[in-house]
Amino acid sequence: MDPQERKSTSKPVFHRFRDLGQAEVNVDLQVHTTWTDGQATVLQVLQTARERGLGALAFTEHVREDTAWFGDFREEVLSAARDFDDLQVFVGCETKAMDADGRLDVSQRVLDACDIVLGVVHRLQDGRGGYLDFGQLSFEQTADIEFQLSIGMVRNAPIDVLGHPGGMSLRRHGRFPEEYFRAMMMATLERQIAIEINSSYLADMPAFLALCEEVNPLVSVGSDAHRLEQLGHCRDRLLELGVGRS
Repeated sequence: MDPQERKSTSKPVFHRFRDLGQAEVNVDLQVHTTWTDGQATVLQVLQTARERGLGALAFTEHVREDTAWFGDFREEVLSAARDFDDLQVFVGCETKAMDADGRLDVSQRVLDACDIVLGVVHRLQDGRGGYLDFGQLSFEQTADIEFQLSIGMVRNAPIDVLGHPGGMSLRRHGRFPEEYFRAMMMATLERQIAIEINSSYLADMPAFLALCEEVNPLVSVGSDAHRLEQLGHCRDRLLELGVGRS
């Protein structure tokens, strides 16, 4: 076996919300480094994760269809992870929806190299090869388009996690319709993929967690950490709110 492959586990195991215990919450499955827009190196992230007692970590860099560096990134993560046997380390990517049919901005080569794939909405396509201007859209328009893109990924895309659900609406309007959150949770559960609890985007985490309690979807815990001080933030917030204390 190639020594670079030893540390990589096939995929994270996701649990339904009501089954979350301390071990299931003690993870951070969305982390970025200097390979893209993060501010810390792979090694610095691993060292900080160890210091904060995290049990599992996923490096999920932003990718596009023409990304050519992913193999080198994966090699660096797996090489560095050999010195952190107390951490379960995954290599993954964060890729955006390109249309409501679930097409992703990622190559098959990158998908094949991932332990975890996060599908997200970052931009809203205009149907002509460009992007809509968020400033020209109402809350309702933004939420509707984001919902359609998200459902397209859930139903058709090769993703493991629906990342920062409702994120564009939350960032620009501070809210996202509860009925859309509920429908997305039910759709992810039907397909047996996870919906992300993301402490960076959720404006009202208690309300989102109450909906998780109702629907009981498979969930992924992610801080969307771009700086070392953000690592493990979602775990800490969940524990504050009483999730995972059992």
